[in-house]
Order: sequence, then structure tokens, then C-alpha cells
Amino acid sequence: MKPMFKFAIAAALVVVGASPAWSVDKVAAKAAFDNNGCTSCHQVSGTSVGPSMREVAKRYKGKKIHAELVARIRDGSAGRWGDLPHPSLETLSPVDARLIADWILAGAR
Repeated sequence: MKPMFKFAIAAALVVVGASPAWSVDKVAAKAAFDNNGCTSCHQVSGTSVGPSMREVAKRYKGKKIHAELVARIRDGSAGRWGDLPHPSLETLSPVDARLIADWILAGAR
């Protein structure tokens, strides 16, 4: 195999491996979203009481906000999307909060 071809394959694998869309467990994340009451205020693509997950994804695309988003999902926040605060979700596990944040930041697809 020619060295340049090996380099191209290695570079492609690095790009694919670094992409959050490839590393997100979408099934587990969507299950965490559905099973933890998130759907009472949020939809994946339509606006409800709170913003859609795709709106959130669009706002934060390319920003280094993962840890902050995980904290907001679990601990709650106010003033980010209007007057209604996001409640704290003490029953949501840190693992599920991370899964949901990963999924949102990968485009909520």
C-alpha cells in the first residue's frame, strides 16, 4: 500500500472518530429523553413549552458548552429561553444527562 494512501485512510478515520455524531448513542439518549419527563416540555423538532432539541442544538452548534449543558439539564436554569425556568431534575442520573447533552449537541437526530 502506498504511503500517501495509508495517510489518507488514517486521516479519514481520525475525522470520523472525532465527530460527535458518530460517537453518540442515539438510542440510549432518546430513551433517556423520553423516560425522564423531558417530553412534557420539549419536543425533538417542534416548539412546546420549552425549545425543541434541534433549536438548542442549532444555538450551541460548534460551541464548547457540553459540561454547562449537562449541568443545566440536571440542575435547572433560568432566562436562557424566555421567562419559564428549566426545573432541576434531581432524579435524572448524571449519565443520562450526559447522554442527552451529547445527543443535543450532535444535532438531536
